[in-house]
Amino acid sequence: MSVPFTVKPLGPRIGAEAIQLDLAGKLSAQTLKDLEAALVKHEALVLHVPEMTPEQHLAIALHFGEPEVHTFYPNLGAGHEQITVIDSKLGDRADMWHHDESFLPSPPIVTMTHAQILPPTGGDTCWISMTSAYDALSPRMKQYLDGLQAWHDMNAPMTAALQHGIVTHERYVEVVAQNRRHLHPMVRVHPLTGRKALYISPTYVTHIDSIPPAESRAILAYLHAHCMQVEFMFKHRWSLGDMVIWDNRSVVHNAIMDYAPHQRRMHRASVFARHPVSSSNTEQKEAACATTA
Repeated sequence: MSVPFTVKPLGPRIGAEAIQLDLAGKLSAQTLKDLEAALVKHEALVLHVPEMTPEQHLAIALHFGEPEVHTFYPNLGAGHEQITVIDSKLGDRADMWHHDESFLPSPPIVTMTHAQILPPTGGDTCWISMTSAYDALSPRMKQYLDGLQAWHDMNAPMTAALQHGIVTHERYVEVVAQNRRHLHPMVRVHPLTGRKALYISPTYVTHIDSIPPAESRAILAYLHAHCMQVEFMFKHRWSLGDMVIWDNRSVVHNAIMDYAPHQRRMHRASVFARHPVSSSNTEQKEAACATTA
């Protein structure tokens, strides 16, 4: 029997919340399907679930695909290795616009973050609907972007982090040596909805492939500014126990770092699609230095 809940939109283009989601028992298959349907429609879905257990967190993640066991970030330990701990006290931060791990050949399709410790103020997260941003482009720009690809490179934010003293030189060398970069289409089609979305971010995308550098910089600068329009955006002010699930295929996000010296601790699961992804499958499971919400 399905656990009843209702879906309340939080924005005209992106964002909704699940109301009266009952976690007293095991999540039914129908409930998981209903959560997925709400996520696909609204792209970011808020669950108010302070009682959620790690087992329930993993059950939701497993519904979507194969949860990641992260190489560098700590996790909850035996039996819960797929739940990563993101803690500002450990220096973890993601205050930049990005798709999670877009430098991989097949990045995660869904990410979900559960609030454990929150600062007294601040620490909000913002999401942008890249489908809505694409829809608002002119027909000529859509035609121009058709077939173009851009390079996503993990080294780009690591260089900035080193310059600002956020990471040590040793960590920088360790991460850069992995050479995590991949070429992706600038416009991707969602496998479930068929909607097109821009697949770029100012954090990981370094340049557009096979066009002059000056043209690449100009086009990317325009697209990044276009995506920042407030009508494409959803901002969540966290309450303790909130979980937000977002569609990493069609949104970028930014975890605002405005709460120092207070602590912000999240439990996170990122999910890969279950279908084979050629010889890079192992590479995905061992993804290094992913950013988080």
